Amino acid sequence: MNHWMWLVSLIGILCTAVLCGTDIFFLTVGRPALKLASSSAGTEVMGFLHLFGDARMPIWGVLAILSNILLAALSRSEQRWFYLASLLMLILFVVAYARLSKPINQIQTEAAKTGKNLKNGRELQASWDRWLMIRVPLLVVSLLAQCLVLLIASA
Repeated sequence: MNHWMWLVSLIGILCTAVLCGTDIFFLTVGRPALKLASSSAGTEVMGFLHLFGDARMPIWGVLAILSNILLAALSRSEQRWFYLASLLMLILFVVAYARLSKPINQIQTEAAKTGKNLKNGRELQASWDRWLMIRVPLLVVSLLAQCLVLLIASA
């Protein structure tokens, strides 16, 4: 593995780790904390978090996907399959996010911006939390695949 591939690989790992760390944080810290907050407070906080997260987090996903595409396309070894596996997990993550989580984000963001109290705020948050159980494993597998390539390459 040459120097530019190491750099692109590290960028992919870093970007995937940002996404994974964010979702693991919400799975382990955000979820139990929000259960203790009132429904209106939880909706407001998550709505404003989604306002900024939905605007700023896609760059990490795009860079992770692009680095895996580049590495899969240009890798001349059997390690290409690790990049393809990682890429597949990232694509599934984006699909799961877009179909399952983002609609909830938009509802919570709109409620937070308008100061509206959602009658189903707790149910929406519980649904959003459940989708973490799909998203986190996808990101972990992607991250592990990318790290395995570096481990194999350095052996």
